[in-house]
Amino acid sequence: MKKILSISLILIFLSTTSSAQRPGDNIRRHSVKHGFSNGQVTRGERFELRKDAVRYKAAQHHARKDGIVTPLERRRIHKLKCETRRDAFRFKHNGRRRLI
Repeated sequence: MKKILSISLILIFLSTTSSAQRPGDNIRRHSVKHGFSNGQVTRGERFELRKDAVRYKAAQHHARKDGIVTPLERRRIHKLKCETRRDAFRFKHNGRRRLI
């Protein structure tokens, strides 16, 4: 009985720790850092991407502040996310290089 209880507790613990991770954040963070390290994004473009990320997080915080995210707020957040991702792709692939 103790063995079954201990095994079930271990499985519950492992499942909750694995579900607490958000895989999309690591992918986005890695792709942005990869572009920065290769010199594909200039300083001004990097500043613009960071500014967009701050706007996105502020919009998320504002939408979640009252506890209910309405469809209009969800649409606005999704639009900001798409614009940021589009800008990141555009900045990485526009052919400009850093001088230093």
